[in-house]
Amino acid sequence: MRLCSRLQTEDNLLLITLNEPIGTEQRAALAQAVDQLVGEHRPAGLVFTLGPVAGTAAVVSVILRTYRHRAKTGLPMAVATPPAAVRYLIRANQPALPVHTDTDDALSAVRAPVRRQAGVDGPRAVTPETTGTAVTEHRAAGQRA
Repeated sequence: MRLCSRLQTEDNLLLITLNEPIGTEQRAALAQAVDQLVGEHRPAGLVFTLGPVAGTAAVVSVILRTYRHRAKTGLPMAVATPPAAVRYLIRANQPALPVHTDTDDALSAVRAPVRRQAGVDGPRAVTPETTGTAVTEHRAAGQRA
């Protein structure tokens, strides 16, 4: 299981990307990896991006679990995934969780409440020169490269 994460330092947003399908046997490892990333980075917002085949029931389960736990702390979240069936499944189980087809839209959905909480008015232009990023790749225990 490969889990990529990127912390956008400008807005302190954590972007977690899954491109591989995850089965139920890997669900606990995925949930633990997500909790670890959020605990390490303490982001102001969290966005999950799912590739075309990554939207399995196990992945959706972890996203919904994360949303339930993080909603209590006020951490804004969103999901970006192309398949309509996955978006429908997430919306049917958690209508308050923003789900988009595009990663930029999901980031914008999280960025707005983060900026409101920080007292920053209006959208800002983000360019590669003004956005610092750190990229990390995580593997579940027992997985090979």
